[in-house]
Amino acid sequence: MMRKSKKRWLIILIFISLLSASSFNQRYKQVKADDAETTVVTPYKKPSGDASSFLGLRTRSGYILQPAEQTYIELGQTKSIYADARRSLAAQLVWGIPYPNRSYQWYKSTDGKNWSKVSSKESGTKNTLPLTPSEVGTTYYQLNTYWTDWIGFTRNKQLYSNVATVNTVPEPVDAEDVKVTTDDDYLYNSVNDIVNTETYAHATPIPANFTGTVTWSVDDTNLATIDSETGLITANTNRLGGDLTVTATMHNPIGDDIQGSTKITIGGGLEDQTVHAGNTATFDLRGNVGDLDDDDEDDSDGNSEYTVKWYKEDPITHSRTQIQKDNPQALSYTTPETTLDDDGTIFLAIVQVKYNGKTYSYTTADAYLHVLPEGGPDLSLTNTLSNETYKDNNNTDTVLFGVNNGDSIKYTDTVKNESTSGTLKDAKYTLPLRKGTQVTSVKVDGKDTTDYETVANDDTNSDDLVISGLNFKINESHSIEVNTTVSGIDSKTSYTSVPYITGKNDDNNTYQKFGNDETLNYTTNSVVVSKVRDIDYGTINSVGTGKTLARQDELNLPNNMMELEDMRRNKEPLTVTVSQDAPLQTKTGDVFAGNLRFYKDGDYTDLLEKPAVVATTKKDEELLSLGWDKDNGILLYLQSKLNVAGTYKTTLSWTISDSV
Repeated sequence: MMRKSKKRWLIILIFISLLSASSFNQRYKQVKADDAETTVVTPYKKPSGDASSFLGLRTRSGYILQPAEQTYIELGQTKSIYADARRSLAAQLVWGIPYPNRSYQWYKSTDGKNWSKVSSKESGTKNTLPLTPSEVGTTYYQLNTYWTDWIGFTRNKQLYSNVATVNTVPEPVDAEDVKVTTDDDYLYNSVNDIVNTETYAHATPIPANFTGTVTWSVDDTNLATIDSETGLITANTNRLGGDLTVTATMHNPIGDDIQGSTKITIGGGLEDQTVHAGNTATFDLRGNVGDLDDDDEDDSDGNSEYTVKWYKEDPITHSRTQIQKDNPQALSYTTPETTLDDDGTIFLAIVQVKYNGKTYSYTTADAYLHVLPEGGPDLSLTNTLSNETYKDNNNTDTVLFGVNNGDSIKYTDTVKNESTSGTLKDAKYTLPLRKGTQVTSVKVDGKDTTDYETVANDDTNSDDLVISGLNFKINESHSIEVNTTVSGIDSKTSYTSVPYITGKNDDNNTYQKFGNDETLNYTTNSVVVSKVRDIDYGTINSVGTGKTLARQDELNLPNNMMELEDMRRNKEPLTVTVSQDAPLQTKTGDVFAGNLRFYKDGDYTDLLEKPAVVATTKKDEELLSLGWDKDNGILLYLQSKLNVAGTYKTTLSWTISDSV
């Protein structure tokens, strides 16, 4: 039984203009595992080198992970080698659509001169190559990474790795120690073309001829995940930040396993700074910035440049002021000597990169300046918020996800005077709330109070809840609890605010202190369709051929026909159907001799005859955006008849409905 439905409309435009009737000799010196004899190795092909980046923008095609230079395997045991190559952004823009598929081929040599393919049965066409040697000796390997067209017929951008030497030895060797490193010590926590969200971890065993295997882990999978075999770390894109511990476990073939670890940071590009009044603070653009020079990249126009605009923002009014205008490529900013009035000031940077004729931009996360007093009151705010109605697995103490109308949101804060010499009087606690938020109760030190007011703040587009009459003696604290109900949410959006307190110190001067920013990510608890694309079959001949006409390339995967986001909390089964309202016809009423059909794996449904089911979901399954390859989806069948010249149009109805 169908309980609810949501209908979208799409104009299908059929535009029909009818026609009347090398060789390379670089040498490697390698040492055999058994006799320390020197072998001169000639690679199968010249290595392509490492990829280069500016922040996360890939400026040069190459390998972001080369295969290990030396690998030791005990006879009869299994160990893998692997590599990872990427195209530059310029190459992706030029060749991404005609050559979308990344492919691999390993080559091997036992003498360092004569090379042969590793068969697909031996995983020679994957970037991870498991090896189980059957005899003692040395074998050399090189990986070719290349991109092919849709059917895998032609190749583009072939990249060759460095040569990997694999030594097979008769006896096992344990690791006594391990050094863990990463290519980058900072990863960004949002999706953007010019920031880096992934890096590789490396384990260097001592001794180097360790024959066991390595597995990887991290201490917080909400911040980032790691491939347990290859060590590829991928940061979250939910803007969660913090320090991440990366651990390598060396599985010794004889003795106990050993571990080593290192730390990296996940963030939004800038980090908070804390200084005492009178000192300066420096904000650095984090991450491996790299080099924007791309002159040796074949697919780039070589005209690349970048600018960094720095801003400071008032934490209450959120008014921004550009700073450091005289240095448009500065990767850091140092404040003047700070005062207590600077406490809570927000700093951010906007990075703009001109690359291959296009401009890309990234805005860092806000970074806060915390200024500690040299005397007088010293307040700390420990603020959190929670959704009392719904628990999302991504929630933190200060960030909530999936917040809907009707949810009960509780704000809690403990404000304490840490000073041993100063007090604060006549203090006001301010909690900015999104306009439309309903306040249901307020407690101070565990007791209900009505001694508060809600003030409209046009500067911040918020309703400020203000609690007055607070005093803080030495080491005195107050707890605050505000309960609210969400209302007025009609689209996916977010709201960030910072609670703060102001008052008078012992010298009757104004003192202020800010807490941590709190973010609510609102959703609509529904399926939201953001885009449905028109279909254009281009110009065709006036006489049909009895064949099926595919969509234009940009309407096929990897591009989607319908972009949607499933924001439902309780995901009941859904059915998506599409139907054709009327025949394809011109404004003058000429009907096209053809049919729109929905194809799936060779079968089709005539959309003019009945709706076609294009997608279904099961309970607790997310509905994803819809797209098809060129042989599936909505295609145009041409009848063997003559058509009148003109532009033919029709309308498709898309229906998303609950189903049993």
